[in-house]
Amino acid sequence: MKTMNDILGVFCQEIVECLVKYGSLDESVAKEMVSGSKICEVNSEMQENLLFHETPYYWAMTLLYPDNPYWYQDSKLWPPPKEYLDK
Repeated sequence: MKTMNDILGVFCQEIVECLVKYGSLDESVAKEMVSGSKICEVNSEMQENLLFHETPYYWAMTLLYPDNPYWYQDSKLWPPPKEYLDK
């Protein structure tokens, strides 16, 4: 049976993969970005709920466009690409 840490690890790795694929970042840079953001440091059920409420793609775009809190209004970025939604 998977633990919450296992699920969190997979989820955070998917954020890294989105940063690599849709943000054209090297994997090491993407990992540093996720780590530096502390987005995957979950210490409570409330934080879990907030993190898992959105998709890894959403969090990746939020990290890629920190100066644009309305990035999701850009039709080039939202909704996620069909290939992402079909996986």
